[in-house]
Amino acid sequence: MTDIAHRWADSYRARLAIGYLIVVALFASAWAWSLFGPLNTAIVSQQSDNLQAVAQAGALVLGQTDTSATETARQLTARTNLRMTIVASDGSVLADSEEDTNDMENHGGRPEVIDAFDGDVGIARRLSSTQGTEQLYVAVPASFNGERVALRVSDSLERISDVAASARRFGLMLLAIAIVLAAAIVTRLTAVASEPIARLSLAANSMAAGNLNAAVPAETGDLRVLSTALTELREQMRRRVGELESEQRNLRSVLDGLPDGVLLLQDGTIQFANTATDSLLKAPATGWKNRPVESLAIPASVVGIIKRGLTANESVVGDCGPDTSGRYIRVSVLPLNPAGPHTRHIVVMSDITERTRVDSVRRDFVANASHELKTPSAGIHLLAESAANAAADGDVDQAIAFAQQIASESARLGRLVQDLLDLSRLEATAATGTVTDVRAAIENALVGHSVAAETNNLGLEKDLTHVDGIDVLALVDPTDLAVALDNLLDNAIKYTEEGSVTVGVSVDGSRVLISVRDTGIGIPGEDLPRVFERFYRVDRARSRESGGTGLGLALVRHVVERAGGSIEIVSHPGEGSTFTMSLPRA
Repeated sequence: MTDIAHRWADSYRARLAIGYLIVVALFASAWAWSLFGPLNTAIVSQQSDNLQAVAQAGALVLGQTDTSATETARQLTARTNLRMTIVASDGSVLADSEEDTNDMENHGGRPEVIDAFDGDVGIARRLSSTQGTEQLYVAVPASFNGERVALRVSDSLERISDVAASARRFGLMLLAIAIVLAAAIVTRLTAVASEPIARLSLAANSMAAGNLNAAVPAETGDLRVLSTALTELREQMRRRVGELESEQRNLRSVLDGLPDGVLLLQDGTIQFANTATDSLLKAPATGWKNRPVESLAIPASVVGIIKRGLTANESVVGDCGPDTSGRYIRVSVLPLNPAGPHTRHIVVMSDITERTRVDSVRRDFVANASHELKTPSAGIHLLAESAANAAADGDVDQAIAFAQQIASESARLGRLVQDLLDLSRLEATAATGTVTDVRAAIENALVGHSVAAETNNLGLEKDLTHVDGIDVLALVDPTDLAVALDNLLDNAIKYTEEGSVTVGVSVDGSRVLISVRDTGIGIPGEDLPRVFERFYRVDRARSRESGGTGLGLALVRHVVERAGGSIEIVSHPGEGSTFTMSLPRA
């Protein structure tokens, strides 16, 4: 109820009505006051004038009549409420219209009588000793039968008060009617005057609350300027808000499109988080906004870097990880321009897991490649020195043997360099739309390895029964497929002591399946997950003896991944191995 009263008291209509009512109240008070003080005075004054007129008229009649004074007094006051008294110059009462003169005392000391004998009009108010009521007396000089007398006329003040009371009652009734009419008029006037203001205020409040579609009433008169101004303001605000919303959507789209998580902090409290933050960190159930960094269930290392950045005057960058999911995160905290008394920072979180893994692989690759290149280089250097010493000693046979070993080591070095070049090429982006005839690629690979197979007394076969009468084309670079087949066949021939190596082809919907099956020594189960790693060898001594570089199967994996395919291996020790490449069919 108090709130309602406050709102009503603060309204424009209420203030306007109160102003009108105050004016009405002032006029009503003045009217009510005039009905009591001034009205009594006015009635008494008017009655005094009336009594004076009656007295003066009676004085004229009394000076010219032949009748007795008592009869004259009674005739003059007949059918009236007035009382007339004639007083002789010695103060004795000659006549009275109501009382017996014998019972009346001397009136020579009455003030009004004294004034009348002095030639003036005497007026007095006092309690009548004969009637016991307050009377109003008016006396004028007169003559009777040639003698100076005072003619006095009186009236009861009670009757005058009754007249005044009747006049006050009528005045108060008129006042009440006037107040009611004034209240009705005030209500109507305030409604007419405040309704346009109320309509404009309602429109302004709706705009302030964010409803920029609120209709602004078209007012007339002096309010037309305000109505027009509000309409223009609404349109300007609508355009500005539209521009801001568009900019906000664009900024949000840009930030949500970033792969990095972005947080905007104000005084250590999160004000904004993009979509990538949800995938990098565990989002709170109630959202990110207005949450302190310390209250979030995120890695302590991330919180530590952020807190360190909040107290620094420059950018702070730190790496975290690995976390429970094996990820590495780089956290960058940058101070922004302060907004008033507040401090603001932007936090950028980047998932550097792949970059870290690539850096680790690169370091390992450089170390392994350096080691692999160093071994044949050192061997060639030692063999060359040994060959020179043997030649100097005249041992031609030993020098020739050293020269043959140099040739073998240089060939191994050449194969390693070629594999490294192939690996570098395969790590680049593949050309799209390249088609290779799988049958032709297999034929070329078999021809290239037929001599090695015959040397090892192995059968080298192809199995095309599943694609008889079918064109087999794969979406893979011809050189890439040749590298993969060469390495698979080379690997199969090296690790097969007896039996055969078979290349098979089949089609499975949109995939081309190329398998290389041998009857060799097989691969232990614990080594299967790592055989496609660079420089990994199941049997290092045998690999080096056979001239292997340790990059063959890594090259095969890069070929199938570059083409958008996959490779599987099935192997059991002593039973041989089967490598199956799955490539997209053209």
